[in-house]
Amino acid sequence: MKTSWTLFWIASITFFMQSVDTTMLYIALPAIAEAFHQPVLHMELIVISYVVTVVAFTPVNGWMAERLGERNTYLVAIAIFMIGSLLCVTATSIVSLSAFRFIQGIGGALMLPIIRTIILRTTPDTMKLLFLNRITLLGLLGTMIGPVVGSLMVNMLSWRLIFVLNIPLCLVCLWLARTHIPASMQVPHFRGDTYKLMLLVGMLFLGTFLLTAMPKNIISLPLSAALALGGFGLAFLYFKRDVLAARPQSRENLFTIKTFSIGVTSGIVTRILLSSIPVVMSLMLQTQLAYEPATVSLILLLFSSGALLSKLGFEPLIKRIGYRKLLLHTTVFTSLCIFAMGAAVQENATLFIGIIAVLLGILISTLHSAEITLAFSNLSHHTYNNGNNIMTVTQLLSIMVSMALTFPMLRFLTRMESTINVNSFSLLFILLGIGLPICCFIFMHLNEDDGHHFIHGR
Repeated sequence: MKTSWTLFWIASITFFMQSVDTTMLYIALPAIAEAFHQPVLHMELIVISYVVTVVAFTPVNGWMAERLGERNTYLVAIAIFMIGSLLCVTATSIVSLSAFRFIQGIGGALMLPIIRTIILRTTPDTMKLLFLNRITLLGLLGTMIGPVVGSLMVNMLSWRLIFVLNIPLCLVCLWLARTHIPASMQVPHFRGDTYKLMLLVGMLFLGTFLLTAMPKNIISLPLSAALALGGFGLAFLYFKRDVLAARPQSRENLFTIKTFSIGVTSGIVTRILLSSIPVVMSLMLQTQLAYEPATVSLILLLFSSGALLSKLGFEPLIKRIGYRKLLLHTTVFTSLCIFAMGAAVQENATLFIGIIAVLLGILISTLHSAEITLAFSNLSHHTYNNGNNIMTVTQLLSIMVSMALTFPMLRFLTRMESTINVNSFSLLFILLGIGLPICCFIFMHLNEDDGHHFIHGR
């Protein structure tokens, strides 16, 4: 049991490290732009290079684990992330910093999925739900303190120090992992197709890059079309490999497992609809309502605090009512809160906006926790890694789709404001509130006892 808790803290520190790194970078972008004598809007490449790499290289962690073992894969991932951080400190241009963030992204893509897989393999059945739900607690805390620490470092010292902070955390993770992650863990003997893996990485890389770059008009339309064709070409080769394989690969199709299929599918829908809400709230408070920065920060902090609270209350709640009721009820209440937010914004009701922000933080985080744990509830030691990769990639892609659609939708709704006398942000919340109950049709396929053994321990 002591080893399980040590692994839990290794995973928690890993999530914390990545979230702090990401949020501090966002705060530091103006200072980096000034240091490199470039407009702030040109800093997008620094962010995109990391995000695209994380999505594209996530499937590689399973391939490495089959060859190196899970402990060595995690150690290599942390080492790559640390090397990338050290290189970022030495960057002298946007291009070099983006390249070093690319290296960091490879480490980030490998370390989070593999440590969650290790947790699932080694944790006793009675503790799996608790660990799986709470390993992101420190990550959520990191998103709250990252901007504060980043501001202090940038204003008082140098933006380069935000990358130095990763080094001691990496060293702690390396020491703990080397000491406490079992070296002789059983890894599935299945050897993945390296050629197919390369095609998949290429597909994900091009697809993610297009999703992030096109809405920001970073690349031209002809180049976008060429990259899209390249992505379709890689997809054709990828699926052709399966069809023409003399001996089709026997890895289990996880989507035949009902709980996994529902958890992943609903997760895609909810993240596409809900992932942009914090960004929309921030933009809305600063532009539509013209609130002071302190007020904006407080409301966003209330949203994040709600997400933290939900993690603490999730286990007793899911044990009391089960997955089906929790998912159905949470979806309905979230939809109602989103409608209420639209009304509060239209009336400029600051107090109600703050209250609803807390409730949305609780409800959205509860919804995501239930979907993730439901997806893992019927997986086995041999399918945790593959399921984890699918879950991670679909989550990240869904978030990117959400961000890519949000701003074009807001621009479209802005043109309708004068016609129906409702501001564009309220209209967006109304549309989200209407769309979210679609998930109820997905959750209705669950039985009352689905996931029961996972909730209460086998």
